[in-house]
Amino acid sequence: MEESGYIKSLDGVRAIAIVLVMSLHTGIMHYGWVGVQLFFVLSGYLITGILWKEKNRPGPMPLKFRKFWVRRSLRIFPLYFGYLFVLAVTYLLFHFPHSYRVYIPYLLTYTYNFTRSFHGWQINPAFAHLWSLAIEEQFYLFFPLILFLSNRRFIRLFMVLVIIISPVSRYLIGMHFIDRGYAGEQLATIVYWNTLSHLDAFFLGGLIPILSLDKSIRKPRWLLWGSVGLVLVAGAVNYIYQDHHSFYLTDLGYAFGHTDNYVYVWQYSLLNLLFASLILLLVSAHRPVVSGWRRLLESKWPVRVGKVSYGMYIYHWLIWNYLFEDTIKPHNVLLRALLFIPYIAIVYLVAAVSYRFYEAPFIKLKDRYFPSPGVGKEKVPVSA
Repeated sequence: MEESGYIKSLDGVRAIAIVLVMSLHTGIMHYGWVGVQLFFVLSGYLITGILWKEKNRPGPMPLKFRKFWVRRSLRIFPLYFGYLFVLAVTYLLFHFPHSYRVYIPYLLTYTYNFTRSFHGWQINPAFAHLWSLAIEEQFYLFFPLILFLSNRRFIRLFMVLVIIISPVSRYLIGMHFIDRGYAGEQLATIVYWNTLSHLDAFFLGGLIPILSLDKSIRKPRWLLWGSVGLVLVAGAVNYIYQDHHSFYLTDLGYAFGHTDNYVYVWQYSLLNLLFASLILLLVSAHRPVVSGWRRLLESKWPVRVGKVSYGMYIYHWLIWNYLFEDTIKPHNVLLRALLFIPYIAIVYLVAAVSYRFYEAPFIKLKDRYFPSPGVGKEKVPVSA
C-alpha cells in the first residue's frame, strides 16, 4: 500500500501471483490462472485501503479524486502505453503482432476484455493477457466514485451485496452466452474476462480495511486453513466429476477453460475467499511477530520479484512465446519445467531494468505532485 503502513509480505504475495500466471502460460500448471484472482483480491485490499483512508482525511473531494487518479496513472500508464507503443512500431514495420490493428482501439481504452465474445476472436500472446489490466482499470474508474460519494453504511452494504450476488451474475452471464451458442473453453473464457465476474474478488479484499477485519478477527489463521480445506475438497470433487482429466497435481480441479459442474459460477468465490484469508492473516493486528508464512514471503527474492511483478506480467507471455516456445519448442512438460527457472530469471531481469530506468522516474512524480502521508518519514516502496 502506498502508505507508511507498508507490509513487506504483500510483495511476496505478488511474487506468488506472477509465478502462478507464468506457470499457466508455460503449460506446467493448469491452475496457474488463479494467480490473476490473487492479483484482483490484493488490488481490492490495497486500493480500497488507500481510498478509505483518503475518504476519512479532511480536504475537498475533487482534490481526492485527482490525487488518486493521478497517482494510479503515473504507476500504471507509462509501462502499459509504452508497451502498446512498442507493439505499434513493430506492427508498422513487420506486421507483428498479428491482428494488433484489430484490437488496438480496445487496448487503448482498457476495454479489451470485452472482445473475447467477438466473432473470429484470435489469441495473441503479445497482448492477450492485458484483459486483466482492463478489468483493474475499470475498477479504478468506478469504485472511487462510489466510495467517495457514498456514506459508510451504503458502501459496506453495497460491497457485501455484490459479493453475495456475484455467483448469480456469473451464472447469468454464462447462460446468456450459452443461449448465443458458445460452449467449452470459449464460454469459460468469456465469463472469465467479464468485469462483473470479478467484483467479488476486489470487494472481498476491500472489506478487510472497510470492516477493520484486521483488528476484529483475532484468529485469522483458522479462516485461512478453513478456506484451504474448502478449496481443496471442492477442487477434488470437481476433478472427479469433470469430463476432461489431466494429471491431478497440475490441475487440482481448477484447470483453465472448463465449464463442467458450473465451475465458472462457484470456483471464483472459493478462491477469492482463500486469497482474502491469506491477506488478512498477513495484515492482521493479531498476527504472530514471526511465522513461517511471513518468513517465506518477506525473504529477499519474493520481495524483489513482487516489486517488479507488474512489469513481469506485461512482458512474460511475449518472452515465453517468442524466446522459448518458437525457438526451443518445448513440447515435453518436463522440458518446460526445466526451462521455467531460467524463464523466470529472464522475465525478472527485463522487468527490473524496465522498472529502474523507465518506470521509476514516473513513479517518483507521484510524491512530487501528490505526496503520500508516509513520504519523508519512512521509506515507502512504490510498487503498489
